[in-house]
Amino acid sequence: MKRMACLILSLILLLSLPASAEEELTAQAVFELLQSGDVSSVYAFFDQNMRNAMSEDDLRKTFSDLEAAFGQATDWGEEQNVLYPPYRITILPVYYEKADINLQITWQDRQIAGLFYTIQQKAEQIQEELPEGMMEENIQVGELNLPGLLTLPSEASEPLPAVVLVHGSGPSDRDETLRGTKLFRDLAHSLALQGIASVRYDKRTYAGVEISEEEEKTFTVKEETIDDAVAAARLLRADPRIDPERIYLIGHSMGAMLAPRIAEENPGLFAGIVMLSGTPKTLADIVLSQNQAVVDALPPLQKIAVIVQMTGLRQSWQNVLNSTEEEVKGKTIFEAPAYYFWEMAQYDTASILKDLNILTLIINGGSDFQIIDADGIDAWRALDLPENVQLSYYPELNHLLMNPQAPETFRGTVQEYDIPCHVAEEVVDEITAFILK
Repeated sequence: MKRMACLILSLILLLSLPASAEEELTAQAVFELLQSGDVSSVYAFFDQNMRNAMSEDDLRKTFSDLEAAFGQATDWGEEQNVLYPPYRITILPVYYEKADINLQITWQDRQIAGLFYTIQQKAEQIQEELPEGMMEENIQVGELNLPGLLTLPSEASEPLPAVVLVHGSGPSDRDETLRGTKLFRDLAHSLALQGIASVRYDKRTYAGVEISEEEEKTFTVKEETIDDAVAAARLLRADPRIDPERIYLIGHSMGAMLAPRIAEENPGLFAGIVMLSGTPKTLADIVLSQNQAVVDALPPLQKIAVIVQMTGLRQSWQNVLNSTEEEVKGKTIFEAPAYYFWEMAQYDTASILKDLNILTLIINGGSDFQIIDADGIDAWRALDLPENVQLSYYPELNHLLMNPQAPETFRGTVQEYDIPCHVAEEVVDEITAFILK
């Protein structure tokens, strides 16, 4: 069976927790249980991390809120199953009276390790909602013809500056939709109103591109992200409405981690880069950091049980780092092909930035529970960065550089992304000033 490898930067829990059920459920079975009112049976499949983030009453309210907002569910579509080791993700389209949603469930060891939904909008609905003063054109990016949008000011008398928006890890649509948020659509629309064009597109892992299991062993961020970002920039350079000398790259999360490498490998393609919620550390370091945060939050008895596993994970990563390229092709780390992590670790972000010599803006939020200060702003400040690199820090903003008015119990969990919110105006203003100066 073919599959697209994909590593998820946020909330990776790799420690082995015991399964609470003998059989695997599908997203459709979960939805039918919720619809019948049997919330307890669904909650019994939640792993400990999910139980810490959401109570049974929270789950019951989430489902009732869907019906309150969108009416009754009238039908559902064909379920998709995708493997992202060590996870299995099931996605079920559900058709409500007032909206369509995708119910997405992440499984690990026959337990539910993640459950959320995204609201689906028709392209014509999005077009109708465009603010006055801008327009959008359908485009296709790269050799895989990934569907995307070119967003432009409605009127421009001279070639425009433009940006390429580069996703974080995991499958993501062109808007970088995450539960109740759409970071990339926010940026594209806000920048267009300031006279800056942008390209955003569905990531190839979201578009369902398939590779063989053999190819997956040497699958890297080059195939997953870099090639398409470069293709998008070249598409902009070929458009006479765009100034080819003023094309910028804006990367979010893992896209920010890759931005210096993309610019270095393609000299002259970008006038500057903007790194949102990124880190100078490696992806493996962040995975380990996130797992350690989970361990630190466990009750004492559970913490003792997984300390040995954490020690083993760290030693396994050191073994991978000490491997040659040929040796690492046969190894795994974090229950995934080790080559993906090893290849990324060959590029030192700080060293690249010191030699890159293009304008760089780094922005981190202080309420980011995915890239904590120690891995974000503190790690940047500890480096001897050149004068062309500008650091900005917003203590109240989260990983999406938003400040949702979320209940206190949601803070520091993925539940805060359920609250509809938009990227902070001050972040947009800073990016705009950086590009237009």
